[in-house]
Amino acid sequence: MKNKEYGIALNWNYVIVSVIVFAVLTLLVLYMPGLYTFDKNVLHSIRLALSPYPGYIPVFVSEFGRAQHMLWPQIAAGSVLVSHKKYIKAFLLIFFTQATYIVTGYIKNFVCRERPCDYLEFSFPSGHSSTTMCFYGILIYLVLHYVKNEFWRYFLSILFGVWILLVGVSRMWLGVHYLTDVIAGMFLGFMMVNLFIIVSKSLSK
Repeated sequence: MKNKEYGIALNWNYVIVSVIVFAVLTLLVLYMPGLYTFDKNVLHSIRLALSPYPGYIPVFVSEFGRAQHMLWPQIAAGSVLVSHKKYIKAFLLIFFTQATYIVTGYIKNFVCRERPCDYLEFSFPSGHSSTTMCFYGILIYLVLHYVKNEFWRYFLSILFGVWILLVGVSRMWLGVHYLTDVIAGMFLGFMMVNLFIIVSKSLSK
């Protein structure tokens, strides 16, 4: 019981850190004009460094971070959890992923940061980064706790971790998000991962 309480306390610390970092980035975007120049220079450097590689790579990776394309992975992961009678975790996985998407949209409309390219939606934070971090971050947690085979446990965890980073990089590679958009999105998603863990631990017997 003490270990469980310690674990939840640690997750709350992660939530607090995530909120602080996200709040600082939001304030910088809103009230520090010089950040635009920094972000623009970083974005230019990243795109220049990745320019020798085929352009279809970021397009392919980025497509899997879209809300409609993440539906099937959520259904698949939820089905696996249901098949193992993890009903609450299946519900919470889909709930927090969808909540991340919705919350990100509200924050975008509050901050109203323009994209580095012509695009209808606002830029901050990156929805691809936040939802990908939330969904695959939760999967990493579930894999580490429930997959017994050591090889598959670490292989899947590393694979999902790399995929989270690739989606974030792909958004900058395509020139549709700044670095601060991606970082903020990842911290928002990481906060949701820890809220998932807190709720699932609290509801587990």
